[in-house]
Amino acid sequence: MTRLSLEPGDEAVQFSILGPVRVWRSGKELHLGPKQQRLILAVLLARAGRPVSMHEFTDLLWDGEPPLSAANAVHRYVGTLRRLLEPDLPARSPGRWLARQAGGYLLHVDAGSLDLLGFRALVERARRTEAAGDAAAAVGLFIAALSLWQGRCAADLEPVGSSHPVFVMLEHEYVSVVCEAAETAMRCGRAASVLLPLRQAAERNPLDEALLAHLLLVLASDGKQAEAMTLYEEIRVRLAEELGVDPGAELRVAHERILQHRLDGDTAEEHADAEEGAFFYGPPVPAGSVPPGISVTGTARPAQLPPDLLGFTGREEALKQAAALAARGSDALRVLAVDGIPGIGKTALAVHFAHLAAQDFPDGQLYADLRGFAPDGNPASSGDVLQGFLDALGVAPQRVPAALDMRAALYRSVLCGRRVLVVLDNARDLAQVKPLLPGTADCMVIVTSRSRLTGLAAAHGAHLLTLDVPSLAESTRTFLERIRVSRPHTQARDVEPLVERCGRLPLAVAIVAARTAAYPERTLEEIASELTDTDTSLDGFNDDNLDNDVRGVFSWSYRTLGPQAARLFPLLALHPGPHVTAAALASMAGITPQEAAQAVGELIRARLLTVRGRNRYWAHDLVLAYAAELAEEHAEDGATVRSRLYDHYRQTAHAGNLLLRPGLQLAVPPSPQPLVTPEPLAGTAAATEWFTREREILRAVVEATAARGESRPAWELALSLQMCQQRLGWWNDWAATMLVALTAAQEAEDAEGMARTHHGLAGALYFLGDVPGALHHLERARNHFDQLGLCVDLAHVLKNIGVVCFARGDHVRANQHLDKALQLLRGDEPCQLRATTLAMAGLVRLELGDVKESIRLTRAARTIFRELGDLNSEGLTLTGLGRVHRTQRQYTRSACYYERGIQLLRLAGSRANVAEELVALGDVRLDMRDVAGARRSWTEALRNVDDPDLPLAALATERLAGLEAQTVSRGTGRAALTSAGRAPGAGRHPDGDPAPSPTNRGNGSDSAPYDQSAPPPS
Repeated sequence: MTRLSLEPGDEAVQFSILGPVRVWRSGKELHLGPKQQRLILAVLLARAGRPVSMHEFTDLLWDGEPPLSAANAVHRYVGTLRRLLEPDLPARSPGRWLARQAGGYLLHVDAGSLDLLGFRALVERARRTEAAGDAAAAVGLFIAALSLWQGRCAADLEPVGSSHPVFVMLEHEYVSVVCEAAETAMRCGRAASVLLPLRQAAERNPLDEALLAHLLLVLASDGKQAEAMTLYEEIRVRLAEELGVDPGAELRVAHERILQHRLDGDTAEEHADAEEGAFFYGPPVPAGSVPPGISVTGTARPAQLPPDLLGFTGREEALKQAAALAARGSDALRVLAVDGIPGIGKTALAVHFAHLAAQDFPDGQLYADLRGFAPDGNPASSGDVLQGFLDALGVAPQRVPAALDMRAALYRSVLCGRRVLVVLDNARDLAQVKPLLPGTADCMVIVTSRSRLTGLAAAHGAHLLTLDVPSLAESTRTFLERIRVSRPHTQARDVEPLVERCGRLPLAVAIVAARTAAYPERTLEEIASELTDTDTSLDGFNDDNLDNDVRGVFSWSYRTLGPQAARLFPLLALHPGPHVTAAALASMAGITPQEAAQAVGELIRARLLTVRGRNRYWAHDLVLAYAAELAEEHAEDGATVRSRLYDHYRQTAHAGNLLLRPGLQLAVPPSPQPLVTPEPLAGTAAATEWFTREREILRAVVEATAARGESRPAWELALSLQMCQQRLGWWNDWAATMLVALTAAQEAEDAEGMARTHHGLAGALYFLGDVPGALHHLERARNHFDQLGLCVDLAHVLKNIGVVCFARGDHVRANQHLDKALQLLRGDEPCQLRATTLAMAGLVRLELGDVKESIRLTRAARTIFRELGDLNSEGLTLTGLGRVHRTQRQYTRSACYYERGIQLLRLAGSRANVAEELVALGDVRLDMRDVAGARRSWTEALRNVDDPDLPLAALATERLAGLEAQTVSRGTGRAALTSAGRAPGAGRHPDGDPAPSPTNRGNGSDSAPYDQSAPPPS
């Protein structure tokens, strides 16, 4: 047993759950009593400092059928455990370890007293070490973490230890870390060091193909190719005998890499998708076409801080106050509110201190520019900032409510018990900041604002810190630090005139120092003379008592730019922000990407632009204000620039859609305007990243276009966003954007625009659970398309009306609308819309009892999906056929269809679909009396659900728990369900993942039965 170190003391207690449940007090192991008492302790330890309800205890001990005396028995067991841990504790006194809380109990443990938390702390250190570039040290930490495991959790409490969901999830966590350690070890040439934990994990999980694939690769990397090949054959035989299946994609790819001696560089995942495609029906899928998964765990560790300022100097007193606040023990949230005039260095101070303090907030750092004083007068909304924070924290977009107060409550809940540093930059007022404050004392918030936020101090005890202009000595040190590489012999007295000419304002000092460093051949006297010749004031800052020549500094810096950079700079004011890419600037200016990259580099060197991420740039509000003045003075046509910017986003969004869903018929935009440069998107991952990164900007472009009265461009761009919004679960964004476009179309009396935006808004409302609202807008769209004579679009609407009717349980009406849609879609060409309609019709016919027609329609849909190369949809048609055969009690055939469909869904990257269909496959295996097979399917389903709070996770967990009590229903179709009220996958068809049931929304799927893959507008 690897023991965790504790400070010596009479009452030191150590707990172990990573293996048999064991407890030591003062170095002596305790006898923990009967099995039920040890089970109570085991679940308390597995929850690692979180409360366990009385219901969970009784369900665990009595298999869901507790006696009347169950609660009293639990209290007695807990009382006995408390006396074991603290024998001298007076009766009815609160103990140090076991506490009563919220209708249950909680065990107070930390990484020093519980091996599970010690394991997690070591894993987190390993990840940080690897991220810092020391993979070899990371491997050592991973091995140290894994050495704490002495078998399965609660190994002495079988069969509960290997079957109860709370322990199963810990085993999944262990296997995941083993695989992560193996990948790190192979990357740094230390494969041999992870062989022992890999072998141990594989022995406990002999059918985990991902784990076994890692073991094969590590063996081969360590020079044991023969052993790896022998093991692969043993695994192949075991899978065939026990499961009746061949090795899956990960094992096959690992085997192929060993044969080809490709053991460095690529991982198994990078080749699994193409190999899986070839296994089923021919050529591999093009690289980059597999949709990335969506994190929905709510446990991500964000690291959003902008880069720290190189050579930050001064502000010692302000940093001392900030450090004192951070170190202060408190039962309330710590808030530091930094205020001061524009350009005084508020952001630089906040970001610098945040980097210094980041190690004290191991659960992450959040950052947002609130744009409180943006030149366009549009500060960031608190709701949008919360959406971004929740995304960064790993919360599935589908789980984020629309209402601001509910969104803020979810944010506080996610941060509860976590140590996170939040930086809110450039805040306008208390109203903007208040929803963004965590509710826990473990967090700290730094707010910067031009305004003194006295209300924040009154309401939340914020420490107010006003920054003044630095002293001459401090400003001079800063200037010298910035130029010391190019002018190492410059003395303080030499730069003092320049510093004074800048008014000691940090922003102005930074700009002049950058120019001074860039031209070491010029004398300081020449630079000072040029500064003196510039304009003498910057309008609009009198109210801020800004006693310095900001415009003069900007004007001087601007006049030193080359022609291309000087032309590009004023265009910054015409971009909606908060950041801009070089490609977007190239499109706005009508220049080549190479010319734009050179100009951007020049603006960065002049400190007029700042790098804010990969190919993302940001400008200070004062800089943008000056750029806006120049934009008004210059002859550049603002309408032309905005038109090119719109075209840039429209073209890129269209390309991204084609990558997200190849084979869809999408409205093709006109050819790009001359020298408009769409963003280069290399694959689905790049497309998803671009849509995510530009999310706020894309909405702003739609809104700005609509505000200018440009109806068609507004709704065309809105339509080009809805595929991504549907796929990534941004349903509130979808509804808001579509409503803006619909309003613009109505004001312009644009009939086609009204038809398409009614249809789009209906889709958003459907996903948000507003079925009556969705039907209302579908009917409006239907009327418009009918009047316009657009038959394909009319069929699309009819099909979606059928989906919504199905959601309401009206199968007869659903069938009528789907039949009408199919009559309008007659034709021989493969058509995505026809395929999705056929699939949905097959599902409806099954509900109506017409099994033969259901099979015919589903097979017809599968043929089209296959021709289109739509893996996700073909996989769902196969599982749909499995569902049909299950209703006929043809279980072997049903399981075969499910297995083939699930393999295609894995290839498509549809983790949520894989999870849901695995639950259904488990039901089929239970029908076949294959209890072990059912358990494997449901356990694997849990591994594919990233968020344990989602309904699908509860469904799989309930089945696993019920399996032990032999209470799982063994009917077919919908009758086979327990708590969720429907069979997994029921009510779905290949155009989408979640069924039209509120219980299934928010599972992270990439599409849904209600689809918005509209045909091109005529």
